[in-house]
Amino acid sequence: MKPRLTDVLELELEQSRQRVSQLEQQLLALNSTDQAIPPTAQLDNELRPLFDSSEDLIIFVDLEGSIVFANQATVVLLKAAEGLHVHAGLDVIKLFPADQIDFISHSFRLVKRGKTLRTNYTGANQREYAAIIQPVRDEQSIVGIAIFARDITKAHEMQQRLRRYEQIVASSPNLIALVDCNHQLQLVNDAFLQAFNKKRQFIIGSHINQLEATDSYSELTLPALEQAFLGRHIQLERWIDTPGIGRRFFSISYRPLRSQDLQPKFVVMTARDMTDLKRAETDRQRVFELSLDMLSISTMEGQFIETNPAWKRILGWSKEELRNKAWLELVVTEDLDSSTDVAARLNRGEIVVGFENRCRCKDGSVKWLAWSSYPDPEKKRIFSTVRDTTARKRMEEELLQLATTDPLTGASNRRYFIDCATSELARVRRYGSHMAVLMLDIDYFKEVNDTYGHSVGDEALKRLVDCCHQELRETDIFGRYGGEEFAAVLVNTDKAGALNICKRLLLKIAQLKIRAGSATVKITVSLGMTMHQADDSGIDALLKRADDALYQAKNQGRNQLVLS
Repeated sequence: MKPRLTDVLELELEQSRQRVSQLEQQLLALNSTDQAIPPTAQLDNELRPLFDSSEDLIIFVDLEGSIVFANQATVVLLKAAEGLHVHAGLDVIKLFPADQIDFISHSFRLVKRGKTLRTNYTGANQREYAAIIQPVRDEQSIVGIAIFARDITKAHEMQQRLRRYEQIVASSPNLIALVDCNHQLQLVNDAFLQAFNKKRQFIIGSHINQLEATDSYSELTLPALEQAFLGRHIQLERWIDTPGIGRRFFSISYRPLRSQDLQPKFVVMTARDMTDLKRAETDRQRVFELSLDMLSISTMEGQFIETNPAWKRILGWSKEELRNKAWLELVVTEDLDSSTDVAARLNRGEIVVGFENRCRCKDGSVKWLAWSSYPDPEKKRIFSTVRDTTARKRMEEELLQLATTDPLTGASNRRYFIDCATSELARVRRYGSHMAVLMLDIDYFKEVNDTYGHSVGDEALKRLVDCCHQELRETDIFGRYGGEEFAAVLVNTDKAGALNICKRLLLKIAQLKIRAGSATVKITVSLGMTMHQADDSGIDALLKRADDALYQAKNQGRNQLVLS
């Protein structure tokens, strides 16, 4: 089973906390009575190489506040992250933002009196640091101050992402809606409700054409939905007049949400407000810097020339790290073949829109990206807009689960079962193979609920489903038909094989034991079975025959099979 995003973030956050804790323990050990930090005069010949090899920030300051020594990590990190040039003789206060000078000055006064402080502080550009500030002693005298710090910005960012994850759809600024094959709205997020100034109970189940003018629906929305239900991903950009937020320019994605039989059952419509970017089209640099998407300019061979800040925010790679690197170097192995084909098309001058692959982040994680790239052979440049679609991919998986699965038992729900059974019947007719249909119902299930409670009844339903999943093949179709009634389609199975499966199901279910406090509950089922016949008009005819056989089995005493 794939790990959830929350599990991955919690693991990374815990690892960051552990690294900071280890740093604190090491620094506290240096301040113990047995190992006091040596005077700054000894740094050059004793500890400078050790401190320079550390990834943590290490700074020694004299009693007047001037930097005596800063290790290599401090010099490099503060220059890269905050634009600070650290050198001996620099007033250490200049390393801190103006609003924190009083706090740092007070801390230094306490350290000069012999105290060791552990604190967090915010540097320039909102970088977060965990630090220990302690005195440097020469025998019993305090001769300076030592600062040991670690950049914990990533840990803070992960914590914030973790808190936002559970509300990712509800709080998204994008308008998100799930549309069924009748073009009725089944799910919408808060941004969608706000834009159209409607309450959820009045919009769910309504036809999407009620939200816009008839001409706009007929010319744009209807064709896009029809193409999406044929399995195509449609991307549109258009102005929309909304009663809640006014006239806005949206980039709208119509993406089919496929079921397990690979047929589109719903369309996920995502509208991203692009008004500000649209109005800033004449100012390329402004768009380049402010875009929430990752923008890049590369050579015709695919080496990055320029990237905007979103690359670092989303993938962790700075523009310096990406410059002259080929974008194919970021692609995971599984997607490398398809990505290489796209790179060849771009090199030939072909436009590529909506291509998706997985790329590695700097921290080793993987994200889904959607690429729209426009090559300009005259300038020998490729201009790309790249969007992080990881959250949408995850949402599609969750929506598919909600749309096709019974939430209590994990079996297919009735609608999805009938859809799959109908598809299988069409295949049987086309190839002339066999197909059996079963209906089974728990005997005396009302008495189980009345005697032991609904929690025991629910457990019985779940145990029955687990048993059926174990006994049926992966190719067979199984679902909850309603209440305590279930249905199955045995794929490519003749009568003898189907009878054997039914007998085995009767036996295995009768052997189930459900705990109800100190008591043990056993259940049995009645089974009705029928085989596909050449004159069957549709799946409803087979289900009706199997259901009639089921009730005959109940009338004959239950816990038995009747073949119709």
